[in-house]
Amino acid sequence: MFKMLAFVFLFLPSVFGAHPVTEPQACTCPEISNLQKTGETSNSLSYAWSSGYMGAQYKVWYHRAEDGYTSGFFYTYNLSYNFTGLSAGHYTFYFQSLCGSETSSYIGIEDTVGI
Repeated sequence: MFKMLAFVFLFLPSVFGAHPVTEPQACTCPEISNLQKTGETSNSLSYAWSSGYMGAQYKVWYHRAEDGYTSGFFYTYNLSYNFTGLSAGHYTFYFQSLCGSETSSYIGIEDTVGI
């Protein structure tokens, strides 16, 4: 009888795909906050922000509306970034925190260059 019960409780759940239920873990990587433009020239824009996580790395990138161009990612440990070599146009700049293996949600800010 014991063998039958052990079989039912140990083997059958694996046959039918039963898995223990686990709760998703909350992300502890905070979003960038207090994002502000700190400088501007005819072909560059600078931004600075705050973070609630010491030692975070930040991923930044942009999208230019006129031609649909999206840059590659730029990475920094600084709480600021200077986007340079930009052509005139309408842009959305994106910012995201990287905390070890976690990432925050990203935020975007629209701006124009040389218009």
